[in-house]
Amino acid sequence: MGRYKLWFNLTQNPGEDLFLKIPHYLDYGRVIDRAFPHLRHIPWKASTKETGFTYFKDLSTWARPMLEAFLHLLEGILLLTRTDHLAAHFANELTEAYALDFNFQQGVDPLTYTVAGQLEHNAKENRDPHAIAELSRMLAETIQNHPTLSRANVIAAVPPRPSKDFHLPTELVNAIGTHLNRPVGLQLAKAEVPKLRDLTLEQKIATLEGAFTLGEPIVGKTILLVDDLYQSGVTLWMLARFLKSQGAREVYGLACVKSWRDTDNVA
Repeated sequence: MGRYKLWFNLTQNPGEDLFLKIPHYLDYGRVIDRAFPHLRHIPWKASTKETGFTYFKDLSTWARPMLEAFLHLLEGILLLTRTDHLAAHFANELTEAYALDFNFQQGVDPLTYTVAGQLEHNAKENRDPHAIAELSRMLAETIQNHPTLSRANVIAAVPPRPSKDFHLPTELVNAIGTHLNRPVGLQLAKAEVPKLRDLTLEQKIATLEGAFTLGEPIVGKTILLVDDLYQSGVTLWMLARFLKSQGAREVYGLACVKSWRDTDNVA
């Protein structure tokens, strides 16, 4: 599957530790632990149907609201993990990746955009300034409210081919910098490679091998990459691999939307 939305059961009986039960606990447990490395809890334990649970110890009065707010954030966005088709080629290059939503609503015929999907379509195809502004606001809000993403040293766009005259991720990152009142961007470039849409997974990887160049040092830094659409994930994973080879400590991804299929757009 490789794409999840969180639900959670967070309860505390009088005199007992705070109990948390979540689905896909091996993935979400790591997400929570990275977000709050100082919160003490028992090791995550498996429950039924891929769920797991833990008990948090001695939470301060401010820690529970922060944890609960983060869980609500994860309820509203997609966590994107390595799918089976990526697992044969990638390991841990990308630490975490997210999308605001799918591009199309599930089980609706004819195809109907989600809110984020409609905004992404309008921003990319029509260069609609309102859609760009709203997407950048949503992305900035996600970053600001995500403890791990907000700690990134660098927020940068997935780079375009040089021939592109409009690149939505760059527009979004520039606006995110304004929203968050922080510098953004990276001297990161991509060669003029063929479009990946109609290539096989192996051809995509081969095409992107050696396609990226970097013009500044990033040793020890944490990088957050922003893209408009996450399809197969190959571009983001290959770029994360390149940045790790240049000394990045961790690489994260945040996209506007995820396609239903892991190859090309739903059309």
